[in-house]
Amino acid sequence: MDSTLISPTALLTILVVACLLFFQVCQPARSQKITLPPGPRPLSMIGNLLSIPTVRPWEAYRELSKKYGSVISLRALGRTMIVVDDHDIAVELLEKRSSIYSSRLQSTTIDLIGWGGWDIAMLPYGSWWRAHRRVLATHLHRDVVSQYNDHHQENAHELLRRALSTPEALVDHLRLSIGSTLMRAIYGLQINDEYLRLFAEAFSSLDLILNGSILDFLPFLALAPTWLPGTELLRRLAYYRPIVAAMRDVPWRDAKAAIRIGSARESMTSVSVEKISHLPGEQAAQQDDICRNALSMAYGGGIDTTHATLCAFFVAMTLTPEVQKKARVELDAVVGPTRLPTVADRDNLPYIEAIIKETLRWHNAAPILIPHVSTADDNYDGFFIPANSAVVVNAWSIMHNPQTYPEPEKFNPERYLKNGKIDSNVRDPKSVIFGYGRRICPGRHFADASLFIYIASILHTLDISPPLDEAGQPIHIAPQTTTAITSRIENCRCTIKPRSANAEALIHGTA
Repeated sequence: MDSTLISPTALLTILVVACLLFFQVCQPARSQKITLPPGPRPLSMIGNLLSIPTVRPWEAYRELSKKYGSVISLRALGRTMIVVDDHDIAVELLEKRSSIYSSRLQSTTIDLIGWGGWDIAMLPYGSWWRAHRRVLATHLHRDVVSQYNDHHQENAHELLRRALSTPEALVDHLRLSIGSTLMRAIYGLQINDEYLRLFAEAFSSLDLILNGSILDFLPFLALAPTWLPGTELLRRLAYYRPIVAAMRDVPWRDAKAAIRIGSARESMTSVSVEKISHLPGEQAAQQDDICRNALSMAYGGGIDTTHATLCAFFVAMTLTPEVQKKARVELDAVVGPTRLPTVADRDNLPYIEAIIKETLRWHNAAPILIPHVSTADDNYDGFFIPANSAVVVNAWSIMHNPQTYPEPEKFNPERYLKNGKIDSNVRDPKSVIFGYGRRICPGRHFADASLFIYIASILHTLDISPPLDEAGQPIHIAPQTTTAITSRIENCRCTIKPRSANAEALIHGTA
C-alpha cells in the first residue's frame, strides 16, 4: 500500500495503539500476582488512564480515597501511581523510608519545557540534587533567615501604602511586593516588570505537567514534526523553552554584572559569587551553574506560593470580620498604636500565629504535593509498591479532614488555640504543606517569616471587607480554586480602608 495514502493523523493513531498494546502485553508477569493498594478497576490496555482527574484533582482523589482507603493505586500505560490521603502514612513512607522515597519522576515533558537537569524540585535524588540543596540550605536554614526580616518589613509596609491607594490592583501589588523581597534577598537587585513577567511566564509552563502528558507515557511522540495536527503541546513546549532558560540566566547574569561594577548589595548571589571566586577553574564553573540554578528556584518556588496564600488570606478576611476584630485586640495590646509589628513580637501574638496556620490550611497553594518516586520495591500494610511508582500526597484532603479539623471549610483560627496559647495537639498545617522527608521545602522558614510580617502588618492597619457592587452592596465571594500546580482562589477582590486615623498615619509614616 502506498504510504502517501496514510494521513499523518492516521499514522499517529496507529503508533499510539501499537504502543498501548506493547505496554499491555509486556507488563511484568509479577504484576498479575502482586497486591497493589486498592483503586478503581483498570480498563484493558489503558489501565486507569481515564480515572486520572484533570480538574481540581485533589477533590477527585479524595472521593476515590473515601471509597478505596487512605492509600490507593492507579496504573496507566505501565506506570503506577500511589495516592496517599493520610499524614501518618505520608510520614511513614516519605520520611521514615526516605532512603527509597526521595526521588522524582523523570519526565519527557519537563525536559522539553526546559526544566530538566537543573530544577531542584524536579531533579532525581542523588549527588547533583544534593549539591543544589546545599546552596539553598546555606542561605535559607532556620538560623540565618532572620537576616532577611528587614526586606520583609520594608516591602510589607510598601504594600500597605499601595493597597490603600489602589485596592483594585491588590493582586498585582502583592506579587510586586513579594517579588521585591525575593529579588533583593536573592540577587540584590531591584524588581522590575521584566523580571516579574519572566518568572511568571516561566512558572506558568509547569501547569502543563500537573497531570502529566501523553509524552511521559509515549516519549517517542516528541519526535513528531510540529506541523502535524494534534501537536499543539509540542509547539507550546517549544514556546516556553527560551523563557525558562531566560528566567534562570538573566537575573543571575545581571546580579553578577552589578557585583563586577561594585553596585551590588549583599545578597545570596553576592555571597555565592565570593565563594566561587576561591575555587579552581572547572570546579568554579560547575559551582556557578549550581548556584545559578538553585537561586532561580528560590525565587520561583517562593513567589507563587506566598502570593497565592496572601490572596487567600484577603478573601478569608472578607468572610470573617470577627477574626479581624480579635486580631486587632491582640495587636493593640502587644504592639500598640505607635509602630508596626516586627518579628520580635511573634511569640506574644498567638492569635496571629493561629491565623497564619489557618490560612495555610484553608487554602492550600500546593494542594497536590510534587510526587516522590520510589527507587526500590516496597511493602506497606500488606500492599506492594513497585519501584518507580509515583507517590502523590493529597495535602488538600489531609488539611480538610473533618476528623482532624472539624468544619474544615470554615475559616476558624481558634481551632489551634487552647487557653490563649497555640495547642500543640492540633496538627500544624506547616507539617504537611511544605512537604515531607528529604524533599521538604528548603525555603519554608523564609516563607513563614514573610507570612507573619505581611499578615500582622495588614491586620494592624487595614480593615478588609467584601467588594461592593455598582449599588454599593457587598458582594459575597464564594471561594473557587484554580487547577494548577500553584492553586489560587479566583476573584481575590475586597474593600480596603485604614482601620483608624492612627493606622493611616502609621501606613504613611506620619504617626
